[in-house]
Amino acid sequence: MSQTKSNILVLLVTRRTSGVGRRMESVLARLQVRERDRVRVASVDADDRPDLVRRLGVQEIPSIVMFQDRRKLACLRGRATLGDVQRTLSEHVADEESRAASL
Repeated sequence: MSQTKSNILVLLVTRRTSGVGRRMESVLARLQVRERDRVRVASVDADDRPDLVRRLGVQEIPSIVMFQDRRKLACLRGRATLGDVQRTLSEHVADEESRAASL
């Protein structure tokens, strides 16, 4: 079963003043190019949206939060590589697909 672009969202939670966060933006830009048929990528500034940060349960900035069909799949805290993001995304999407197939 292939996923459509609108089903998976990778959200970077960062701050404008975060050097690590700026580096993470480039990681997610590469992810968006490589996985353009599978994922959407977005970012949010924690200072602009503290309500969203609390609601998502983000405790470390930067963090990457992954969603599928509006359900939280995973959260990567701190600095992550493109490989980390792709591996986590693949593991959790495969788990979700297995669960859906067993229903």
